[in-house]
Amino acid sequence: MAINAYARAVTDLAVVPIAKGLVRVGATPNWLTFAGLVVTLTGVGVVLAVDPRGGAVVLALGSAVDAFDGTVARLRGSSSRFGAFYDSVTDRVSDAAILAAAAWLVRDDPLLFGVAMVALAAAQITSYVRAKAESLGWDATVGLIERPERMIIVILAIGFGVLPLALWVLAAGGVFTIAQRLRAVLRQAAPR
Repeated sequence: MAINAYARAVTDLAVVPIAKGLVRVGATPNWLTFAGLVVTLTGVGVVLAVDPRGGAVVLALGSAVDAFDGTVARLRGSSSRFGAFYDSVTDRVSDAAILAAAAWLVRDDPLLFGVAMVALAAAQITSYVRAKAESLGWDATVGLIERPERMIIVILAIGFGVLPLALWVLAAGGVFTIAQRLRAVLRQAAPR
């Protein structure tokens, strides 16, 4: 079992019961996606304007809300292509907003700001490589640092004041993940 598949099996132990409760109260997947985005953007505002630690708590809440949309869709039997598209787009907006806020927090250090820009670009490219590969019939789901790991690292780093270290990890891990995905696609695309 892959590490991410194992992690998903473990997190499902907590996510599925809560998602069942959300279904009982009438929550829809698209509503959860939208609510997760709004809470995340509010968290970014709190990080930048008020308090990074308090903002990290709001960011964690936004990420948690967003984590339920797919499970709720499966439980309701309402998974749709639009829902998958909408979720993917809002995830990219959330990623960009959170990593841009992280970059803003280190803006006075030119090297670290550059590292933050690499982390932001790597996050977007990682997702793009997978989406483009899938549109061409290939699988590119491998990777050291995928979205869940990226969000956990950056939110905890903002909250605990260890952002410089986390940005280096995200930049290096993001570039490595892109390389892993490109390698996976090259293997599938190679003539046999």
